[in-house]
Order: sequence, then C-alpha cells, then structure tokens
Amino acid sequence: MSKNIYRIIFLNEKTQFNRSIFLNNKIIYFSCFILIIILFLSVWGAYRIIQPHAQQRSFNNLLSIQRDTSELLSFLVKSNKVDSSMLSNYNLQNYFINNKAIVPSTMPSKGIVTRGLEIDKKPPHNGIDVAATFNSGVKATQEGLVLFAGELKDLGNTIIISHPNNFFSFYSHLNKIIISNRQYVKNGEKIGTIGQSGNSDGPHLHFEIWKNSHIIDPRNLFNEYKVNDVSIK
Repeated sequence: MSKNIYRIIFLNEKTQFNRSIFLNNKIIYFSCFILIIILFLSVWGAYRIIQPHAQQRSFNNLLSIQRDTSELLSFLVKSNKVDSSMLSNYNLQNYFINNKAIVPSTMPSKGIVTRGLEIDKKPPHNGIDVAATFNSGVKATQEGLVLFAGELKDLGNTIIISHPNNFFSFYSHLNKIIISNRQYVKNGEKIGTIGQSGNSDGPHLHFEIWKNSHIIDPRNLFNEYKVNDVSIK
C-alpha cells in the first residue's frame, strides 16, 4: 500500500462487522479545508451574536426599550426617580406608547390583488400577490432592519425586513433590489421595483406580513387591497 494512502477500519466486536475506508492526501487536505471554513463561520457567527452590527445593536436596544417600557416607567415613578408631571412635561409616556403602537402602515405597491392567502395548501401561499406595472416602485411597509436582500429559488429577488414590535415583511418577485443586507430603512422608503423574477407568470409583488410566527393578511391592514381584490375566495 502506498504511503500516501491511509486506511481507517471500523470494527464491531459483537457482530464482527467491519468496514474500511481508504483516504489519500487530497481527501485529507480537502476535509481539513472544509473543517477550517466551518470553524471560521462558526466563530464569525458567535462574534456577531456577542458583538452585533451597530445598526443591529440600535435595533435591539429599541426593541428592548419597547418591551420594558411599562415596567420601567412604573419603577421610576414608584422609586421617586421621576413623577407623573415629569412624564407629562417631557411627553415620555406618549413617546413610548407611540413606539409600542408601530405597525406596518405603508402599502408597498398599488395594484390589484390576484391571489390571497392559501395557508392550507401544499405548498402554502402565505401572502398576497399584487399585480402592478413592471419596474414600478416597491416601498417598505414600515421602518426596520433588512434581514435578507437577494435571490431565492422560486420567489426570485426577495427582501425580508424586521420591524419594531416583532413584525416581519416579505417582498418577492422583484425586478431590482436597491437596498442591502443589514441596512436600516425608513417607513415608505423605496426598496426595489416590481418584477417577475423566480417562478412568476407576470409582473407582480408577492407580499407577506408576519407577527412573530403568526401570518397577517395584508388586506386586513390596507383597505385598498381588500377593495381591489379579484382573487378567488
């Protein structure tokens, strides 16, 4: 046997079953290379968890403040750090209430709803399809952090945005994407254009809204979509 080929033997003492695997230097080097890449990605992922991106830290701080608002204000008042008149004078109460009330509020695109939610089908259709003019603008439904901006197999060019109060929005079949990953976008900011990328029969926007893991029908938030709905119900 060549000195550049190595043999690994797996032996079961009870059944006397054994199997041999032969490895050469090329396979060993390639395996080590893959392990180094996996290790690097794991370390980088752990680093981003411990030390997130500046925009992500800002977004996390906002969510943390929103979650703890009522407890924080109650604690400050009870501990005599502030009084109710201070909250009123500086409008702090309304500031936090307004942040807690942030929900998707901008229609990403005008058009005709040709298909609605079909959650029970396989595969499910978790959003609505809005037929619109090719290359017309698509807007962010609310401010938030771009989690993904790229191409998916069936959905084509897709954007996923994380919004305050645990809302998420999806925009698919885009022609162009004009924002990037980890970018913080404003409510109503243009993020792309209508297209028919991916598995699409014509120019339209596939639009989804989620609240945590719950699917929200966009027609319940935007009455114009409900009025201009020609999908089969």
